[in-house]
Amino acid sequence: MSEKLTKSFEVRWDDVDINGHLRNTRYLEYAATARLAFLVGAGWTPKDLMKAGVAAVSLGEEVRYLREVLPLHTVTVASRVVGLSSDGARWRFEHGFTLESGEEAAVVRTLGAWIDIGARRMAAPPAGVLAALEAARSADCEVLAPARS
Repeated sequence: MSEKLTKSFEVRWDDVDINGHLRNTRYLEYAATARLAFLVGAGWTPKDLMKAGVAAVSLGEEVRYLREVLPLHTVTVASRVVGLSSDGARWRFEHGFTLESGEEAAVVRTLGAWIDIGARRMAAPPAGVLAALEAARSADCEVLAPARS
């Protein structure tokens, strides 16, 4: 299934840099918030993840800036799972930022993994989290290498 998941944000004055543009770190924060909204929508709150003994970590992020995003603009972040390992331990999300006008403003790609909180090592997520990630896979989803033992 190729499901697009969206979350909208109104850009506040404290979200912008000295030039009046959305701060680069805020793109990453909006993307992380969109991923959290995806998990919560799938029934996995931060408390549920902690109880299951897992946490998501970012291994790297890449941002492409395409248009200015200014205060009071509303941006919608559409998230797609574009990479997933067979065990679900490693994942890649792509977050497309779109202005109200329909113009694409930015793309954030995040490579991440699940870790076992106790062991502090990469691990497969709970079956329900894996099912949610599988259900949100894009048609062009890349198969990532599984976690190393």
